[in-house]
Amino acid sequence: MPRLPLLLKIAAAAAAGALALIVAARLRREDAVASLRREIREALGALAAADEDGGDGSDGEGAKEDASPPPPSVLITGFRAHGKSSLVNTACRALAAEEGPLLLRAEASPPGGGTDGPRRRRRVKAVVAGADGDGAGAREGDVVELLDAPPLPEAVRLTREDIDAAISGGDPECVVFVLRCDAPTKERNAAIKRLPEISAAVRNKGLNLIIVLTFKKAMRSIRQAEELLREVSFRARTDCVYFIENYTWSNNGPNLHHPPVIKNDFETHFTVLTIIRQCLEFIKLNRSQSKDKKKNGKQEKTPEPKPKNPPTETKQYRKSNDSSVRLFFNSSET
Repeated sequence: MPRLPLLLKIAAAAAAGALALIVAARLRREDAVASLRREIREALGALAAADEDGGDGSDGEGAKEDASPPPPSVLITGFRAHGKSSLVNTACRALAAEEGPLLLRAEASPPGGGTDGPRRRRRVKAVVAGADGDGAGAREGDVVELLDAPPLPEAVRLTREDIDAAISGGDPECVVFVLRCDAPTKERNAAIKRLPEISAAVRNKGLNLIIVLTFKKAMRSIRQAEELLREVSFRARTDCVYFIENYTWSNNGPNLHHPPVIKNDFETHFTVLTIIRQCLEFIKLNRSQSKDKKKNGKQEKTPEPKPKNPPTETKQYRKSNDSSVRLFFNSSET
């Protein structure tokens, strides 16, 4: 029979190995999130550099663009109580690498659904944390503008005018449509049926559409999630569909004495940063295409210089001179 000290050594070695594996997995997750945040900073720098290069103009408009290049703008829209404002708060937390209590940038609805009061479109500037993981070390241009739009009317009463008004306000460069997974079946099916019309309106504006399915934990099985993913992708005609679990207040409400501390979730941070990275890629393509159209339009508008003496007039002038010379030499006086 092995002695007790040997068993303790084996148990200690197993515990140390398990702890090392946990620490290694945690470091890998933190490195993956940090690499995504670094890619977002590089994408923002590339957008700012492209705006500065394309703003050279002799009429003075280029100087204005060089002074303050516009930050990329992403519209967050959807139906009431589907997780729009919570997605904005989650994106701000992930971009800024925050920990501890949840800081609300957008007007999130209370637990149990939204209110019937009027909502305004709110611009939220999400600052990307610096290389050291601290928001204080971020550059001035590392900002993503998130437009927290008022909720759309119910899917049954939704019209094309409502969709166009929601997309046009604020001049967004990419549209993120939020859809709740755990919504009642009738309400969710009605919202999914309106996706083709929403997608057509977004593409008619020359923008790209991203679908975000919130409340991921409501999915009972992987098969149910896959079926919902296929249906949403087919109706919206896009492959950019993401499942996410937003950071929200608990059902008991906020504690006045001790604010609830929310633990950062790797899947939530990784997913929301992936969504922002995809939005920046779409914005980069849209800006490059708009610049190409402007350049082509300027080239077509430049008038061609007209010749001073048209060739037809010179030919007629030469013909008249030749005929007068012939008549002069053929006359009897000469």
